[in-house]
This record gives sequence, structure tokens and C-alpha cells, in this order.
Amino acid sequence: MMRKSWTPLALAAFALAAPGCNDGPGEPGSEDEPVRTLLVHRQDTGENLLWDTDGTPAGEFAPVTRGMLPIGTHPGEGTAAFLDGTAIVLATLSKPEVLDTIIRPAPASQSLAAFSADGRFVAVVAYAPTPGLLLYDRANRRLDTLPMDGADPVLPPMFSPDDGRIALISLTQLSILVTIVSLDQPTSATTRQISVSRFTNRLIFGWPRWGVDGLQIAVRRVAEDGPDTLLVGVVDPDVEGALLDEQFRALMAPAGDPEAEVGLANASTYALTTDGTTLALGAVPTSGAAHGVYIVTANGSRIRPLLDAVGEYPVYPLFIRE
Repeated sequence: MMRKSWTPLALAAFALAAPGCNDGPGEPGSEDEPVRTLLVHRQDTGENLLWDTDGTPAGEFAPVTRGMLPIGTHPGEGTAAFLDGTAIVLATLSKPEVLDTIIRPAPASQSLAAFSADGRFVAVVAYAPTPGLLLYDRANRRLDTLPMDGADPVLPPMFSPDDGRIALISLTQLSILVTIVSLDQPTSATTRQISVSRFTNRLIFGWPRWGVDGLQIAVRRVAEDGPDTLLVGVVDPDVEGALLDEQFRALMAPAGDPEAEVGLANASTYALTTDGTTLALGAVPTSGAAHGVYIVTANGSRIRPLLDAVGEYPVYPLFIRE
């Protein structure tokens, strides 16, 4: 069972008002946007489906993964990590029926998973029964448990671009903290505060990334008047009190539909592409309780619906092929 320790922020459903506006140049879905493939879990049937970002269905990942929850991907090699309730397993697009068990038994409570850039390591945070940062070495088929220096992460681990460090994001009543664990010296972890108001910038649950410019995270920016905004920003984890530098934003309302409102609920998550320019969001339209999948790009101003069939319950969108 995956835990979200920040229930008041991440699990409470909320609706966002959406004023009308017309589509403009550079909106998501433009011809210049590359077609990528998402791995999407269908909550009602348990199927794990492939869906291209141009709206084209690409079939089922593999029948053997039905009922398993996708918890992380490595798009470069088309690999996905799944939680089947008793273990964490890997499967690839090239051999989707072949499951490689990497952690058994799975923790009773854990985070989502992260892959290192080179694909060698898979990391998850175990909350229970014993807290720790679990690091699986695929090359040597070895599982290690690293200390977290008192961190209580609310997001999955993030590998540095050189795969030498892991960042963990935690929350206090007033602050957002980042703990850096070095893989070659795991006992010398450091924790710093990020100068981001957690009251006007609510962290969104999902998969952040550590890119060349810093930690790339998504927040819901609370507006005093009008609709809230999904904002993607980057912050330097090595600077105490570093500011969140905005990269792109989008109103939480689909383009061309002034009546639509989109909110977040229990299974709402986001995932970023490797280059950090495109975001997939699982969110709830106000027309029903079921999830939809939306696309946000750096050159767009509103979210774009990709899968909004309210009877199919698509959740946990992840980029599996870029």
C-alpha cells in the first residue's frame, strides 16, 4: 500500500473554476509537439493500457500485468515497475510478458518508484514496517536499505542527472524540505529548506524529476481570485532557501471548454517527460467522480484532455516511450 502522508493537501478533492477563453497559438496538441506514449492504469478493469499523446490507443501493455499498479517507468528503455500486492516487478515493452521480481515482499507501505538515468537502479521509500530508502541494483541484483536522515518523504525519490545522489522531498507544518542522500556516502545526508510557500503552492502527488537545472516539481498555485494554476518549476537542491523558478504553467481547465473544472482526488498524479517539457496529469473533471488524463506542455496555457471517458477510470499516467 502506498502512503501519502500529506493527506490534507494531496487527497482532498477540490474543484477549480475555469473562465472561458479560445485556443491560441502554441496550445497543447500542436503539430510541433512530439508524439509520446503513456502507460495508463484502468482502475475499473485493472488493465494497463498504452496511449499515445496524439489521442491514439496503442493497445494493452501485457495481460499478465492486469491488476498490477504501475509505480514508475524508464522511458529510455521502455521499462515499467509494477506493484502486484506482494512484490515489485519490472517488465519492458520489448518483452512485456516477462516479469522480473526485484523486491519481495514489497513494503507494507511505500512510495512510488524512480529509475536512475542509466536504468541501473530502482529506488522506493519504505514507510512500513521499517522506514528506509530501498535501492535495488539491477546489474548486481542486490537490494540495499539506505538511511534517510530523519526525512519523511511525500514524493518518490529523484536521482541526480549523474545518478550519484538521490533527493527526497518532505513537509513540515510550515516548510518544504529536501534531503540529499549520496550513494557513495549514504550516512552523510544533508537536509535544506526550500523557499516555497506551501500554503500558496500545494505540492501535487506524482513523479518529479531531477534535471540539469535542479529539482523539477509540480505545484497547484492557489489564486486569491479566479482559477488555480498548475505550475512546473525548478529549484536548486544544493542551495539553502532556494527559490522555485517557474518553467511553465497552465490553468486547470481544458482549452475550449469554459464550463469544465478539473480537480484532484485520491489517485491523482502527474508525470514529467525526461526533458521536462511535457506533463501528464491524472485529474477529475467536475462532470463525474472518475479520473481523466490530461496533457500539459511548456508552450500551452491550458490542460488538454487526452482520456476523459468517465466510465474507464484511468489513473497513474506515466511516460513509457518518448
